[in-house]
Amino acid sequence: MRAEYLDEGIDLIRTLWDGGTKYHGRHYHYECERRDLTEAGQPVQARIPIWVVGVWPRPKSMRRVLRCDGIVPQIEIAGREGSPDDVRDIRAWLAERGRDQIDVAIDGETPTGDPAAASAEVTRWADAGATWWLETRWEMPHNSDIRMREIRDRLAAGPPSI
Repeated sequence: MRAEYLDEGIDLIRTLWDGGTKYHGRHYHYECERRDLTEAGQPVQARIPIWVVGVWPRPKSMRRVLRCDGIVPQIEIAGREGSPDDVRDIRAWLAERGRDQIDVAIDGETPTGDPAAASAEVTRWADAGATWWLETRWEMPHNSDIRMREIRDRLAAGPPSI
């Protein structure tokens, strides 16, 4: 059910961004009178990219990615974590469907005290076809003194270079 809301929400967002004044789907219904665009101002860019989580290699989830501009892959292969090889497989799957320009955003942690190791971690994903690195700190507890110091250290170190 959540997937249906997401799919329809993507259509609704695109309708609104394209200047549409009505949308009627199974879950969302929207209508308004057209306003003078000079009153609201003009958008800064022609199209705002939509990124979605795509569960690799689930076909239904990946078909949703084809309708969007980017993927944050959730790699779901029994017994192992995702790897750069999975990004290569995702890229190949997208290219076979004519969508080789989709952004691929990978998330993870890089060490703060070792710039070479941080760079190596990001580079292996970039070499596989990832276009964005999202530095994350998902481990719990999020608000412990140690965890907060790690976050401050990562911010102070700046982004890893490739």
